[in-house]
Amino acid sequence: MDSSRQEKKRARLFRRVFVPFSIAWVALTAITALTLVWIFRQSGLEVWPVLLCLGLLALAGIAISAWLASRIARAIAQPLRRLIRFAERTGQGETGLAIHLESDSELSLLGRAFNRMSDRLARQIEQIDRETAQLRAILDGMVEGVVALDANERLLFVNERAVSLLDLPAKNPVGRRFWELVRVPELLDAVSRAVKGNTAVIREMEWPGTPSHSLTIQATPLSADSQTQIQGAVVVVHDTTELKRLDRLRRDFVANVSHELKTPLSVIKLCAETLDAGAMDDPEARGGFLSQIIRQSERLSFLIVDLLTIARIEGGREMLRPQALEVAEALADCAARHREQAEQRRVQLLVTPLPADLWIWMDEEALTQILDNLVANAIRYNHECGSVTLSAKAVIDSTAQEKAGHIGSGGLVGQAEQVEIEVADTGVGIPEADLPRIFERFFRVEKARSRDLGGTGLGLSIVKHLVTASQGSIVAKSSLGRGSVFTLRLPRVQAG
Repeated sequence: MDSSRQEKKRARLFRRVFVPFSIAWVALTAITALTLVWIFRQSGLEVWPVLLCLGLLALAGIAISAWLASRIARAIAQPLRRLIRFAERTGQGETGLAIHLESDSELSLLGRAFNRMSDRLARQIEQIDRETAQLRAILDGMVEGVVALDANERLLFVNERAVSLLDLPAKNPVGRRFWELVRVPELLDAVSRAVKGNTAVIREMEWPGTPSHSLTIQATPLSADSQTQIQGAVVVVHDTTELKRLDRLRRDFVANVSHELKTPLSVIKLCAETLDAGAMDDPEARGGFLSQIIRQSERLSFLIVDLLTIARIEGGREMLRPQALEVAEALADCAARHREQAEQRRVQLLVTPLPADLWIWMDEEALTQILDNLVANAIRYNHECGSVTLSAKAVIDSTAQEKAGHIGSGGLVGQAEQVEIEVADTGVGIPEADLPRIFERFFRVEKARSRDLGGTGLGLSIVKHLVTASQGSIVAKSSLGRGSVFTLRLPRVQAG
């Protein structure tokens, strides 16, 4: 098809060159023939030899014209064909092309101009591609979702975060209308207002996804120039789920702290007022009120200490000084500290025999605080004649990456090899629905009973933070009425 079209173009060029040349040659020959015929007739000479010669000369001229026209057509058509092919390939997006014409004609100058145009176009396309890739990488790396729409609400661009937040189809969302992909009326209304209006529209909404999350949508009109004609809109999607969760935790924390401080202060104030009203003169009543004041003061002191501790840990101000600690010795010391409490509660406190080579890498004071909290809770929420058992063993954590460090002469720290410490009790247990929340601040399974037993509601939260800061982990398993098991995993070292 292309070759026949090229032949037709070449034939048309041939005719445009051949016909004028032939007509001019034939006309010149005819004028010469008429002039010679008139002269020969005046002289009485024979005319036909002259006419024969002029006819042969006309035929020769026509042949020469055809040959010249063919050469000229070929000389022009071939470079033009190459130039046309070059322009078509460049128009189709091919870059880095070059055309070389042998002659020094105007067509070769045009070819060099085409080469310069191709080089410049290639550089500009390369720069545009690079800037586009950089812009896409920046937008895809943003925490916010970004959606660009035209005046008909068709998607011009959408980054990966927007696809995730708005549950858009991952395959070919660009080019489709926004209302085909999103079915939330509040969002569609915000986008429509931004496209049709000239002011930004902000909406806060709960996105009905799985799981649901909170979003803040900002739809801003997009203009092509400084005129008022709107060409589309840019929609920025902020995920505010975590911010709202933190704000809710902050409000709950303030409310819980206020409540926890209010209760002992109210008791102290009531006891002091009662004593001031005359109970001071009754020795029996006075002793009870004074002991209540002392107990609530101690509870306030414990609460404030725990609040300061958890504030230091969460603020990164808790300076941990890890060292090699022997697990058997740490468990034995913890059991000794709580032996009296266990006897008062008539709870049996046991430590299983441990190998002598179990050493962990962590801060001594942090380990003491962790074990004291777990063992105190296990005794406090146990049945009478129940038991609390402390045990430990070496385990391999296949999911952890090995890290190496030095501890002086103590050996190497191996994150993949850990020590698993268990604190098991036969107490009241924890309901399965409450297990995910037991490490939250001020969370209590039985609030009234926990306060009566002297708990602040911060112990397990402190334990969780200290274990995490020590590159360890903690999990809890429990069965209601049958007891609980808290399992610690801490980095093991080889002591030297």
